[in-house]
Amino acid sequence: MKKLIFMSAMLLAGSNLMAQGFLNKLKQKAENIATKTVENAIEGKTKKTTAVSSETGKTNDGSPNNENNTSSKKTSLSSTTSYDFVPGSKVLLADDFSQDALGQFPLKWYTRSKGEIVTLNTAKGKWLRLYPGTFVSPVVNIGENATIEFDLIMDWPLAGGYMVPAINFAFYDRGNKSEILSYDYRLKNCLKFGIAPYRSEAAVQLTSYENVAKKLETDKYKVANFDRKVGNVIHVAISIQKERVRIWLDQEKVFDLPQAAPLNGNLNQLKLDMSSSNYTNEQLGYYVSNFLFAEGSADSRSKLLTNGKLETSGILFATNSAEVKSDSEGTIKEVAGVLSENPDLKIKIIGHTDADGKQEANLVLSKKRAESVRNVLVNDYKIKASQIETDGKGSTLPVSEDSNEAGKTKNRRVEFIKI
Repeated sequence: MKKLIFMSAMLLAGSNLMAQGFLNKLKQKAENIATKTVENAIEGKTKKTTAVSSETGKTNDGSPNNENNTSSKKTSLSSTTSYDFVPGSKVLLADDFSQDALGQFPLKWYTRSKGEIVTLNTAKGKWLRLYPGTFVSPVVNIGENATIEFDLIMDWPLAGGYMVPAINFAFYDRGNKSEILSYDYRLKNCLKFGIAPYRSEAAVQLTSYENVAKKLETDKYKVANFDRKVGNVIHVAISIQKERVRIWLDQEKVFDLPQAAPLNGNLNQLKLDMSSSNYTNEQLGYYVSNFLFAEGSADSRSKLLTNGKLETSGILFATNSAEVKSDSEGTIKEVAGVLSENPDLKIKIIGHTDADGKQEANLVLSKKRAESVRNVLVNDYKIKASQIETDGKGSTLPVSEDSNEAGKTKNRRVEFIKI
């Protein structure tokens, strides 16, 4: 019995010693972990330990292994464009309503609705306030090449719950007040575009008619953040070059259509249509002003790219000088646009003079003028010099009789020839 008790005591003591050793080891391990954690925290190196699979290339938590990869952010894609509207130089009609009395309908315009001249606290000058209905401009023959500009203000309650009325601008042929304002007016040629605001956007659409038949109806172009324009001046610019039509709203090009305008349409009057609305007159306000119709230039892009040649007498130089006058760069800007859009295109610029003076001097002058035009393209419009060659022919290749000023003006010209 004593022996049994002794053996039990020995086993119990051994178990206590083993347990104590095991506890000491756990304690030591815990102290080591705590010490290492403190050291890493002090050095700012506390890390999550992960294992990387050689098969998947991912860590044990499923994330990609980027230790051996150089991380880089993807560059956001962006694009660059330019406002390439060139106003016509010969004014056909200008109307800012300065000659009209406040509270009256403008004397030169026509309507079967209601409209009146007003002033605004946020915009200069006088404005024609539109009400739902039809308004017709004075008759003006815009020809096949024209530019039209005007300012528009559209104001409505942003928190309102009704549909905002659309507004249409249409250029008609055979224009006069009795025909266009009549309900049975028979449409022949027309170029119309409309702005239809909806929530924060506006849909812009163009429709054209040629010889009664519909020629083109575009998709709807969405102008984003149009609600930011509410109550502010919107500048509308339109360029018509034979069939080509371009429209800008506040320098944002909404359309560039190569074959939209009716051929030989004889468009000569602008008609505005404002649709009806559930808003009251006190809540809603549409205003127009600063109309400018001008004779435009031909489509330089089409002439240069399609025909391979563009000839103009519109680039003016100082007398007996190669200096390009600053007010005559419309054509140069158009050519710059063509070269910028087509970086592989190469052209030759050839200068010509009239027959006044000595032939040798005219030859030198014509070459210098061609070089001056190239310098404007390179320095002002950042066109590559390698795209442009120059030459001059003096007065050796006249295109008209040189006996009068009209003929001399035609002979003083610049050619752009596609190489």
